[in-house]
Amino acid sequence: MSNVTDKSCYTPFWAGIQNNWYKNIALDAVWKPEYDKLVEELVDRRAPYIYPFARDVLSVVDRENNTSFASENQNCGYYILTRAYQMPQTRQKWLDAVKREETHVHVCPICKTQNHLLHFHPDILREYGTNPPWCRTCNYVVRRYTKFWNEDTKQRLGAIMTHLGEARPCDICGTSFSLAEHIFTYYSFGSKAVDLLYPNLFANICSDCFAKAFVDYKGGSPRERLTALYELFLLVEKVPTQDFENLFYLYRDKESIVKLVSLLQRMRTPSGYADEFGSFFAALVKSGVLPEGSKKMVIGTMTLSKDGHLCLSLPEKEIDDFLLTEGIAHDKEVSYPGCAFRADWELFGSNARTFVEYFGLMSNPDYAAKAKVKTEIALAAGIELIAMLPGTDWKAVILNWKKNKVDGGKCLDALRQVSPFAKADLEGKAKKQ
Repeated sequence: MSNVTDKSCYTPFWAGIQNNWYKNIALDAVWKPEYDKLVEELVDRRAPYIYPFARDVLSVVDRENNTSFASENQNCGYYILTRAYQMPQTRQKWLDAVKREETHVHVCPICKTQNHLLHFHPDILREYGTNPPWCRTCNYVVRRYTKFWNEDTKQRLGAIMTHLGEARPCDICGTSFSLAEHIFTYYSFGSKAVDLLYPNLFANICSDCFAKAFVDYKGGSPRERLTALYELFLLVEKVPTQDFENLFYLYRDKESIVKLVSLLQRMRTPSGYADEFGSFFAALVKSGVLPEGSKKMVIGTMTLSKDGHLCLSLPEKEIDDFLLTEGIAHDKEVSYPGCAFRADWELFGSNARTFVEYFGLMSNPDYAAKAKVKTEIALAAGIELIAMLPGTDWKAVILNWKKNKVDGGKCLDALRQVSPFAKADLEGKAKKQ
């Protein structure tokens, strides 16, 4: 076989498959002739890309025998490949398919690199099939941006991925650098990691300057560190919460990215502020961001949830705390695509991007009109919008979403709750989708 195939897990020459290294006495004990039929069907449908789907056969074995081979180590997957090789009719089909696929070259739509499909990671082929939307490197680097994917993002990512080795001057320190050695560079304040690639979509930020933004800066006086926190409040135009990682994704322009990174370089981390001033909330109070702590406003009460998210009403805090208790990953105050509007929450875990709004003042015509616009934006962008009113059993709604992880981005039942003014209009648009 050629070099294309001799190191591919999609051939019987990988990991000693042809030598029967993966004989499994426990599997042999429960194996039935009908399982060989499943292997034959697998080869007919998938060859030579059998390995990514080998566990589908094991799942049938497990279900019928109360075993757990599918969840054990990868050697059980190799057992299925061994069966395919040992049966003459499936072996020949597999070998013919390998020969056919030797010339199957995939051109990545993002970075334009050419790679033999026989060298793709099994997880990519299992998820996307034999026409994946990107190469193996882009799969790790690019797909994290798909939740706010648009043509501009796609073009910027393509430009970066095709010119990784190109020298560029850092917009902060002026040092010349390239992203080639830092395509997988991440930093974090302790929770969600931020990769160096993102700010470089819009500006030129070297690895050293990026790293300094995540350091717990203790220079200057306490007053100066509090002043920096207040400056962050002015920059982001909302009360900062402890998820500093999310601040990077607020911006898609050079000036804002450079300001944010430069400011974070002379700030304490959220935990650093908590250590110095007793709590992050106390730091917000002492900095002047929240002069009254939990601040009573014209509508509602500004307070913080258990995970540090700023809430503009007590019901918002109750919902945010419930999301934390249920283990539902979420962000607060997330921007709608292409506008300045923000949703109360974004929930993570569904195939569709999901926003949650607590519309508490629908009796106010201006408020209701804004809610209608938000709903139309979400509908046009393919975002599933869960709209809740004061009378909504929101716990049941959230638990139902958690159970079903709705796929498709259109939730007409939620849209019906938005506004009596908008009901007919929104239902008509939803039907057109």
